[in-house]
Amino acid sequence: MSKRVFGELELAILKVLSSGKRMTVKEVHQLLGGHDKYTTIMTVMSRLAEKKQLAREKMGLQYEYWIIPSNAKIPSFIEQFKQKIFGIKTVAMVSHLIESADDISDHDLQEIEKLIEQAKEKRKQKS
Repeated sequence: MSKRVFGELELAILKVLSSGKRMTVKEVHQLLGGHDKYTTIMTVMSRLAEKKQLAREKMGLQYEYWIIPSNAKIPSFIEQFKQKIFGIKTVAMVSHLIESADDISDHDLQEIEKLIEQAKEKRKQKS
């Protein structure tokens, strides 16, 4: 198996934990198919806890991990990713996503245009 792209394993772990259930490294490792080394999963989950994306609690000899609720005023993974890769510029991130997407359809572009129009309306209402 080829190495994962930056953040791909973090996203996969967060997706597994998005069910809201507390899980051990072993459980996450199994749900991810065992393609990555157990110790790699353990390291990434520990780092996600350090970044305040995951909470953990020692249960016997192992930790149980779960996602910290988004209302905890901690920057989301996407916000951190945007900051790290694109600086603070949302436009740079959106531009990259659109330009590099091989699977984007005309329907997807229409949906994006609708979202832009909705965002403009919200800005008008705030003014």
